[in-house]
Amino acid sequence: MNTLTALRVGLVEDDPILRGGVRRTIEQRPGWTLALEADSRAAAASPPALDVLLLDIGLPDGSGLDLIPPFHAAGCKVIVFTVMGDEATVLRAIELGAAGYLLKHAEAEEMLAAIEEVMAGGAPLTPSVAAHVLARLRHSEKTARPAAEAGLATLTAREQEVLLALARGYTYAETADLLQISAHTVGDHVKRIYSKLAVRSRAEAVFEVVQAGWLARG
Repeated sequence: MNTLTALRVGLVEDDPILRGGVRRTIEQRPGWTLALEADSRAAAASPPALDVLLLDIGLPDGSGLDLIPPFHAAGCKVIVFTVMGDEATVLRAIELGAAGYLLKHAEAEEMLAAIEEVMAGGAPLTPSVAAHVLARLRHSEKTARPAAEAGLATLTAREQEVLLALARGYTYAETADLLQISAHTVGDHVKRIYSKLAVRSRAEAVFEVVQAGWLARG
């Protein structure tokens, strides 16, 4: 269920056909507007106020990665939307402040769901991208896990239900339907879960659930 209104979305993408498809998809949602449509870094240099930016990386005048810090600093949630899914690029984008990372084979509904998820405080990642993030997390497991392990013990029963649903692949909307709560409430629970586990993304939270063996409970 869509609960977001008056959402200002930006798009930086040099492919005019893809821009047209994204524009039509965004405009399907009442109150959502494509407030920025740029085909290069230069064209996005003086953007209007935005809530979410869909950002391509391979732009004609340089890397779109350079746009992440200024948009992030302005309070805009950046979702990288690209064909480049190598580990170095993914991790660099996240380090620079990207809130999500989708590959361009994503369906229209997946893109809309990613926007909703990021506005609710989540971090939407294409599965292959999430694998890179998890690999990095495993590498740093010795230093990161103690805080998360302690945090798992502090989760309320409802927070555990939300976290397990997300770990099993449910979207925010599906989790809301499953638990008979609103998508907004799911987002609130997710924010508290992230805080308690000392993590910053869904991928990190799911990693802790897997490591703790929660998914084997049934």
